Amino acid sequence: MFSKRVDCMRKIMEEENLDGAVITSRDNTLYLSSFSGSSSILIFTRDKAYFATDFRYIEAAELISAYGYEVVLIQEGMKSVLSLLSKLFTKSELRIGFEKTVSYGYFEALKKGLKDCEYIDVSDRLLAVRSVKDQKELSLMAKAASIADIAFTHILNTVKAGMTEIEVAAELEYVMKKNGASFPAFETIAISGKKTSMPHGVPDHKKLMNHDPVTLDFGANYKGYCSDMTRTFFLGSPSPKMKKIYNIVYDAQKSAQDYVREGVTGADVDKIARDIIGNEGYGKYFGHSTGHGVGLLVHEEPRLSTQSTTVLKSNMTVTVEPGIYIPDAGGVRIENTVVVQEDGCYTLNHSNKELIII
Repeated sequence: MFSKRVDCMRKIMEEENLDGAVITSRDNTLYLSSFSGSSSILIFTRDKAYFATDFRYIEAAELISAYGYEVVLIQEGMKSVLSLLSKLFTKSELRIGFEKTVSYGYFEALKKGLKDCEYIDVSDRLLAVRSVKDQKELSLMAKAASIADIAFTHILNTVKAGMTEIEVAAELEYVMKKNGASFPAFETIAISGKKTSMPHGVPDHKKLMNHDPVTLDFGANYKGYCSDMTRTFFLGSPSPKMKKIYNIVYDAQKSAQDYVREGVTGADVDKIARDIIGNEGYGKYFGHSTGHGVGLLVHEEPRLSTQSTTVLKSNMTVTVEPGIYIPDAGGVRIENTVVVQEDGCYTLNHSNKELIII
């Protein structure tokens, strides 16, 4: 599997006419080598691949050699990296691939170490490759989603008025870790009452109250891969207005999800959800995109937005998460992560998304 991914990197180099590439981001090094440690650099020349790491990981890194990498020990940090690069790339006026996510300081050091080189950003090319998942990736993401489903079921059985938002968030994260998550895929959102009008509200010591809407946006990281889901439920009967809003968002989410399939664009899917919400008079209260890709990162390509021209392909994994957010009143968001297929899609998470009243 990882040997094939190295081949993909070589294909990118060939198509971009690169003499070499330096890959440093943790998600891309994990994707290309299986290594999940905090210190790794992948260096590709035209005919070889190198895995450079420090003493802490050198024993574990020896396993990486099975994928075609030559393991190199870095003993003096960036100084050793630059020394290695200068030995591998001896000519001038080379074209070197890099990632735009590197820090300014790192990039400046690269330019000083390899002078007279042209640096070509390969980030988008790698993200495009990563956007289509293989079966191993899909199985890991399905497991991550199932862990989140377990946590949500637990919360529905234990949540009550008087709990604080932070307590709910902590309970979600505890149950996810107890059931196999390495850590939360992102900062857990657990907000209630009028705070649900904030799409990315931060949980605090506010207590949940009767008749409150409660929005949970959370996910598990399992062996490097993320899940992402959102549910809004109510502690006691919602107001007629909030019930109406919930039903509109439910319809928008279901319709957009049903439209997802190979061959449509991200903008096509976004329009389905946005038109339903807009036609009900709530268009100005839906200010974010309908969805995004998920994988090694919780936000990846492709995007389901008004500007997205990306054509969806089979085995892309995307969220479908429309919402309505009314200041000083509250909000609703419903989110599933789905896998694109030729004739539709299937969901990775299976928690109930119909109106829940506790």
